[in-house]
Amino acid sequence: MTIIYFFNGLAFGGLGLAAYLQLRRGGDFPLRTLLPWLASFGITSGAAGWVEMFLESDSSELLQILRIVLYPCSGLLLLIFGWGIFARLIPLPSWMIFVPGILLIPAAYVLTYAFSTFITPSPVEIPIDIWSRYLLYLPGSILAGIGFLRQWNVQQRLGYRDVASLMLGAGLAFLFEAFVVGLVVPAAPYGPASYYNYDRVVYDAFVGESGSAAQPYEMTTWLDYRSVLQTTGLPIQFWRMLSAFAVTFFVVRGLDVFENIRHRQMRTLQAERDQAQQAAIQAQISARLTAENWSDALVQISSRVAELEDVDTTLLYIVGSARKLLHADFMGLALVDGDFSRFMLKCYATESEHRLADPNVRVENPLILKAIESDALYYSRGGEDAALLAGACFESGEAASLAVVCLKLDAQPVGALWVARFEPHEFSETDSIWLGALADQVVISIKHGLMTSQLQSLSVIDERARIAREMHDGLAQILGYLNVQVQTVDAFLQQGKLDKVQVKLEQMREAVQLAHADVRENILSLRTTLDHEKGVITGIQEYLEAFGVQTHIATHFTHDVDGELDLPSLAEVQLVCVLREALTNVRKHAQASQVVVTVSKQGAPEEAHIVLSICDDGVGFVEWDQKRHFGLQTMTERAQSVDGTLFVSSVPGQGTQVECWIPCLRQERLKKPTLLAYS
Repeated sequence: MTIIYFFNGLAFGGLGLAAYLQLRRGGDFPLRTLLPWLASFGITSGAAGWVEMFLESDSSELLQILRIVLYPCSGLLLLIFGWGIFARLIPLPSWMIFVPGILLIPAAYVLTYAFSTFITPSPVEIPIDIWSRYLLYLPGSILAGIGFLRQWNVQQRLGYRDVASLMLGAGLAFLFEAFVVGLVVPAAPYGPASYYNYDRVVYDAFVGESGSAAQPYEMTTWLDYRSVLQTTGLPIQFWRMLSAFAVTFFVVRGLDVFENIRHRQMRTLQAERDQAQQAAIQAQISARLTAENWSDALVQISSRVAELEDVDTTLLYIVGSARKLLHADFMGLALVDGDFSRFMLKCYATESEHRLADPNVRVENPLILKAIESDALYYSRGGEDAALLAGACFESGEAASLAVVCLKLDAQPVGALWVARFEPHEFSETDSIWLGALADQVVISIKHGLMTSQLQSLSVIDERARIAREMHDGLAQILGYLNVQVQTVDAFLQQGKLDKVQVKLEQMREAVQLAHADVRENILSLRTTLDHEKGVITGIQEYLEAFGVQTHIATHFTHDVDGELDLPSLAEVQLVCVLREALTNVRKHAQASQVVVTVSKQGAPEEAHIVLSICDDGVGFVEWDQKRHFGLQTMTERAQSVDGTLFVSSVPGQGTQVECWIPCLRQERLKKPTLLAYS
């Protein structure tokens, strides 16, 4: 028996230790809240088994007291654990609320009957043992067994077959524990103890003679022929040890499998979190690529505007690239007509083409017109009437979703920009933000086109005024001079003064040659334009070659600038005009045989200037005459218009040098231009 008691205590002690270690490990699984009761039950039952082992060799009073205390305690802890498994682990049906009330009367009867047995003349540890098992251990084991069987059913439905099989084993083990520990008790003359007990001779009682308490007692022995030993040939302690090992094995294995399931769930959660993080990273990458694509498109649009590209070409690029970026099937642009009464389709883009629209196509979609009138951003959110979306795509398809933004120029609606999809995939708020940014670019392009047209008109007017001045100062004066000379020649002919006629004709021939040179130079100036592909340096070189051929003045050109001059477009034009004015003065007044033109960049990078120098070997001058004064004043005004400075240096008999200094684009210092003349 000693070895059986030892292993029985060892099994339950191992159960308590495993439950305690699992509780220390933490985790979230169904049995975790009940582990303290299970651990306490295992340790208490193990201690009770070892007390029985020591009682085999030592029947001390202390050990007897410990056994009396440990049996009810272990039964109570098992009852608490069993009720938790039965009730809290899986919620009970609502009708189970009446069970405590139904069981109250029989429970009270059983407790009364149990109390009456304590006053019978028998050793007190026997009724304590019997009723601890009947009232605590038996219901606790049954509840735990049923609870584990219910958990078996739940785990089967969840698909955890390994856990389900262990829960089934634990449930059956606890039911077996209920029989061998809770139902088979020491023999007694009451209840089931008289039928199911430990051994054949199980109880000795002292019974006195009736009516005489002073008579000596005699011993009576009850014989029970349904004892475990007689039935199985093995003592009850063996079956209890077997039950303890079964309970410990299935419960501990179940705890381990629950832990494995928890780790499996943690791995699943980790994998889901990794997938979510990967999806978030991919979304960030996609958003960054989208932002980069939009930034590139906006930069391209700004570059086209800065390069004075044709407005229609820029608008076509906007609608074509934006349709792709917004993943749309159609994108249109409408502008107000001349009398601000109708909105006409300007251009559109589809998957197959993007082109300018027929000038007579009107925009009549109610949603587009409403967005223009209300000056509000509109994008469909689903559920719109199909009639409201009709006509938005102009025979290229029927729109299922739409986004519209109004175009405003100086607080005045001038058109609309809209995008549509043929599938009911709605546009997001981010799409509407990008659409608004595109609308700003469209307005900038239109405004820049209007400003360019105005500048071109002003340039034409300025050139017409310059040509008028030159014709007045040159050709008109020569024609007036020739008219007077013709009248003089006629008078000399009538007087017969042929020698004087010959002199006048020679003067008239020189005047005609001078007028012819002026006209050819004006034609050369009008035909000389700056080619953006060739650049300013090439344009100046070609102009000097043509000037030398026409005037028979040797021209020399040098420069130390590689690539672009880094000047604004208007500054490049004025630089060439200053050169042309200076060469005109050389031809008319300098009597020079050669002219040297130099273009260089001087100054630090943050204060760089382009310097144009024109030097001739002519007669020079000390004071400006009327003819020179007008040309120099014109050059000064041209330099001033681009924040430049004009320097004129001349020594009589040694020629003249004209320098024009114009700040580069990176130059931020604004300097008031002046005309400096020194000799």
